[in-house]
Amino acid sequence: MKKLLLIAFVLFNAAVVKADNTMADLLAGKTKLVFLGLDFTQAKYIGKVGFTDAQAIQNQHIVSWNNLIELEPKKFSLQKAFNLKDDQYKSKVEDMVTLNKSVNVEKNITDEEYSITEDQVKKSVAKYSLSEKDGVGIVYVVESLNKNAEKLVAWVTFIDLATKKVIHTEKVEGKAGGFGFRNYWAGGVYKINQEIDKSLYKKWSKSFKA
Repeated sequence: MKKLLLIAFVLFNAAVVKADNTMADLLAGKTKLVFLGLDFTQAKYIGKVGFTDAQAIQNQHIVSWNNLIELEPKKFSLQKAFNLKDDQYKSKVEDMVTLNKSVNVEKNITDEEYSITEDQVKKSVAKYSLSEKDGVGIVYVVESLNKNAEKLVAWVTFIDLATKKVIHTEKVEGKAGGFGFRNYWAGGVYKINQEIDKSLYKKWSKSFKA
């Protein structure tokens, strides 16, 4: 009986290991990528003069910034940046939209500088309830919307969806720009996407070789 249990345990752990997705798998096109959206649960809004309507940000813009990823795929899709086929890429932001309902924007508007750590990013991810269980997820854990510096700062974070383990996270800045409040900060997201396309993908491909 003990021998049978041991065999079952070994087989179970082998299955778990097999379920893990790595950055090397993603960059080699061996697994799919799901763009999960923007996590604002740790974000601060730096430069009080630039954030005068906390309720609109909380109830309208945070949802809109996430929805743009699905509604405007030509501008916000990461499929081309990662050289993925149609069946290897999708965006699904509803879990982040739900998660962000817990934020309190008004309490996080400040004139002070602010940053978060890699450990804080991982603790945030550990709390996620994700409907996607297959492939690698990418989420932008937003650190700050900095009006003074005119930039959006986020931790570009890759998650093995089978285990919810963070397989890589990196702080990236995107210059804000665009007409109107929503588009101005959405411009920061777009610039982060461009940074991935222009340089980060190549860097990661060298760092995470299969």
